[in-house]
Amino acid sequence: MVKLKYFLWLFLCCMVYGNAFAQRELSFDKEQYQKTLWMTTRFYGAQRMGEGVNWLVATHEANNVSNQIQFDQSKFVKGKSYLKDADGDYDLTGGWFDCGDFVLFGQTFFYSSYMLLLGYSAFPEGYPDYYSEDYHGYIDSDDYTWEGGQGEPDGIPDILNEVKYATDYILKAVRDNRTFYYQKGDGDMDHKVWCTSTVKSAIPIKLGGEADGTRPISKATGYVTAMASQASAALAVMARVYAKYDEDYAAACLEKAKVACEFVENTAKGTTTAPQYPVGDRYIHDMVAMYAELYKTTKDQTYLRKAEENCSWMDKRKEYNYNYTLCYDHREDLAAYAMASIGSESSYGEKALNVLKFYADTMYIPGSGYFLNKLPGKDWRGGEPWGVLRFPANQAFVRALYDKLVGEETISPYISATVDYLMGDNGNHFSYIVGFGDNYPAYSHHRNLYRSDLNDLEKEQAKLPKIDKNYKFAQIGYLVGGSRNNGEYNDDINNYSGTEGGIDYNAGLVGALGYINSKINPVSEPQNIKETISEAKQCVLSPNPTQDYLNIYIKNMSVGEITVEVINTMGSVCKRETMTGKKLTLNVSGLAKGMYLVRVVSGDEIFTKQIIKK
Repeated sequence: MVKLKYFLWLFLCCMVYGNAFAQRELSFDKEQYQKTLWMTTRFYGAQRMGEGVNWLVATHEANNVSNQIQFDQSKFVKGKSYLKDADGDYDLTGGWFDCGDFVLFGQTFFYSSYMLLLGYSAFPEGYPDYYSEDYHGYIDSDDYTWEGGQGEPDGIPDILNEVKYATDYILKAVRDNRTFYYQKGDGDMDHKVWCTSTVKSAIPIKLGGEADGTRPISKATGYVTAMASQASAALAVMARVYAKYDEDYAAACLEKAKVACEFVENTAKGTTTAPQYPVGDRYIHDMVAMYAELYKTTKDQTYLRKAEENCSWMDKRKEYNYNYTLCYDHREDLAAYAMASIGSESSYGEKALNVLKFYADTMYIPGSGYFLNKLPGKDWRGGEPWGVLRFPANQAFVRALYDKLVGEETISPYISATVDYLMGDNGNHFSYIVGFGDNYPAYSHHRNLYRSDLNDLEKEQAKLPKIDKNYKFAQIGYLVGGSRNNGEYNDDINNYSGTEGGIDYNAGLVGALGYINSKINPVSEPQNIKETISEAKQCVLSPNPTQDYLNIYIKNMSVGEITVEVINTMGSVCKRETMTGKKLTLNVSGLAKGMYLVRVVSGDEIFTKQIIKK
């Protein structure tokens, strides 16, 4: 996979929208938007490396490996890949593959993590809980489809389970205020062999594996300002949204968000690129987003002041009209939203909203009389521009963020027309989301999807399993790059610019779908459950998650008659017992799977904590 700098493109100007935006109905029934969000969210679980469960290759066996790739069976670990990622004895396992290959590129990884968290923080009611963090429902049943309904909820929105896997790695990537890790693997080495990630881990480093040591790790002591700022912003948001599920984890995220901020402030400013991801030397916007998110999490006026000090580009249209589109190389939109969401607390709140309005209402709207002056050019081989469908997806997300701030109740036809087009409401009735609908890419560029280790398959597409409704892993939710003109999509695994996708391609689409579902399929927020868990460490609950029994240990509460209640998300008391000592074992085997609140009451003292029943 090689990604070159792409060109500005006004998607669907003539192809879909025409010159008017009349009110339009959504093209699919409500459940299909739930399904699409489920697919495009769970896609991130198919990108996991390290110890975490990757549902796509969790059961893959190395039974048919090409003898050309120097595979070492003794180094193969079923379901696991890249377990040696480290800097000396400092563990760096985890994180997401960038696309259909197996490198973690910081240029898209930190950006995508922040994008996904922005979507959840803006539209939390749009993101449901269908499955558990380890996907055991799908894996145990060997059914990975939406229709099978084998996911087992764990009480945490699926998007947060997915993004937590990213923030788990970011906590490692931000080692200290002078050390930041931004890439794992080498694109050139990675492309030498076609096989699954689990098998590739058991081949030599020179072929993209780790059989003979640790693959290349990119460490920075400066000149990664944008990526470090995005890392800080993502952690700051995670600290806010995850506090009600795990206080300690939220606190750890906030602490490292501050460390990443110190890294940005104390090291040389600049931009480091990867050969596959050339980016412009821009980072002020990322610093604004970082400071804004830290302010929203801490309410520390110092962060707000620093954000405002970097906002002068919002003062004049010629400064913020970057004449392009939100993507991993242009993040002005995210900074504008971050400041606009602060509102009147900042002197730049109103200006930021006007900037976001310009992006949403002028720069991105087809048929408005404003035509961007760069059209898509050819890629490095004279073919399609790379990944053009990510642009309209991102633009729809920006429109959703703007509509959220201004209190728009109806779904903009710009958002619905864009998302519907990607889902298959287009001239060819072709879905660009792998696994959705009846007509979608059968040969997208994603190595793990085919679970094949035969090598050289780029030249022998016929040997790959066809990704259709009979293939149990088909519903991967992978947004491919697509084509600039309807009907010109070339479904060939070698058509990298069109058949490949990436974590950044899906990020904007997930956000737009979260917004749509918040309107048509809102998730009920748990009732009578505190937004933040009490900081008092008065008692300990274990294990959590639990399946049959929950042990309750009293530490600092007054010992006397103590009431223990287990409350479901609707606020009903499911179990109530009393305890007179410092320990109680509670039988919860009869409770349905999901999230509960445990409330321990002793006189005026109250302790509450959420638990997950498996």
